[in-house]
Amino acid sequence: MLYQTDIYTAAADISDIRSELSVKIHGAAMKAVPAEYAEKMHEKTYHPFSIFTVPSENGFIIRISALCDEAKCIVDALSRKKTFRIFGMKEPLSVTGTDSAVPINALTAGNYLTGRGCRITFITPAMIKKDGKPSAKPDIPAYFQLVIKRYNAFENADISYDDFLAAFNNAALDNYELRSEKYNVSGHIFPGMTGYCDIIFPKKAEQADLLKKVIAYGTYSGIGGKTGMGMGGITAVCF
Repeated sequence: MLYQTDIYTAAADISDIRSELSVKIHGAAMKAVPAEYAEKMHEKTYHPFSIFTVPSENGFIIRISALCDEAKCIVDALSRKKTFRIFGMKEPLSVTGTDSAVPINALTAGNYLTGRGCRITFITPAMIKKDGKPSAKPDIPAYFQLVIKRYNAFENADISYDDFLAAFNNAALDNYELRSEKYNVSGHIFPGMTGYCDIIFPKKAEQADLLKKVIAYGTYSGIGGKTGMGMGGITAVCF
């Protein structure tokens, strides 16, 4: 199952934390779960959750998602917190509320994307690697390669990136606005892509279903790299 919770916080001055807020929440997650599981999550091939943070009218919204039942403990642990102690902040970051989505099955996640197309919004900077280096090139399908890799790993599936790319190329890319934006991970500055694009799904039902499944999964897994640190957060809204 896929799990997702929004954590709402009070307003706070984060100008002195010298990192993006989600990086600090990642650290809180590592401290909040059993030590053995925290160690497992530091394995390069195991990425069971994502985080992204956005400012809101009254503070911040922290969205935490888990890609398997084992990782649900991360969502649960952070949801129980009343405050986050952030290095660089004089006062703890206060939690004002939470909102948990109904858990969904990855296999049928695409059913939630109804309509002829959807707008994908790249909320926090998404990063890929090109020639072994961090990149923010506007190669939209490339950002979903790791989404497919994580889907296959956690769902014991064999989705082909080539099939996804063929489906994407048969979709119509309508309105879009993409831009580059920097992202600070504990003093290391990474390039990222933000913005939005409107995709009209292919006429072939099989290809449309594949796109919907992968895009929907991406709203939980995040896209590109460092999704556990707050990069690559997306939303998808159909039209």
